[in-house]
Amino acid sequence: MREIDLNECHNILINIASKFDEICRRHQIPYYMLGGTMLGAVRHKGFIPWDDDMDFGVERKYFPKLIQALSEELPPPFSVRTLENCNSVFSNFIKIDDTSTEIINNGHDSFSEIGIGIDVFPLDHGRKNRLTTILFSSYIFLQLTIINFLYYEPAYRRGYKKYIALFLQKINRISVKNRLIFLDKIILSHTHEESDYLVSYYGRWRQKEMMRKSIMGKPQLYPFENLMLTGVENAHGYLSALYDNYMQAPPVEKRERHTSLMRYKSQ
Repeated sequence: MREIDLNECHNILINIASKFDEICRRHQIPYYMLGGTMLGAVRHKGFIPWDDDMDFGVERKYFPKLIQALSEELPPPFSVRTLENCNSVFSNFIKIDDTSTEIINNGHDSFSEIGIGIDVFPLDHGRKNRLTTILFSSYIFLQLTIINFLYYEPAYRRGYKKYIALFLQKINRISVKNRLIFLDKIILSHTHEESDYLVSYYGRWRQKEMMRKSIMGKPQLYPFENLMLTGVENAHGYLSALYDNYMQAPPVEKRERHTSLMRYKSQ
């Protein structure tokens, strides 16, 4: 089985992103590049050199339409993975992967069911004002932190976190998937379209991903490698909120990758 280097990983991701963009355009589903993908578009006109995934955001109301379109129109070897159809998805976002590949994520010692791919996060409206949005999102983020302890095997934890994970798993009587489904219902029941905020609850940056709608704005085209992909309208406001001095690359020791090994399954 042949290993995949970072350049080849980028080519695979571009092929997936191209199909994702094509399907979104065909079905008039607006999307944004998020996180490191948006940063890469602005700072590098493509991938952050050490990055090995891509992140996008789609307003929640489009998610059912998007999942159906991806399920029906993605060509092989690409596949759409969700909480409902994949036992290795432990969050309420979409993964689109290349099923001919397999990866070992950092901190794990076995291959994931899901190969090289992109993540598509739901963007939810906040509460009626800033204070209630902060309070509600803080509650959701606390619940997600607990769920993360329930999901990751204690063997992957270090120090006191290992014992917390063991304790939480011992007292847990509800499956992680059911907890996530219940949490998603809470989120959906507390959204207000008139809110000034869009929130990516399942992103890695937690409270920082509570963004004013004026910053997200109307999706704008940005060059990304050989593609034109859409991202946030106020890129400076968005990236400053996540990364502060975003045009300065971090020191080498902080240039994190998500995977420790990538390879083809049958080559």
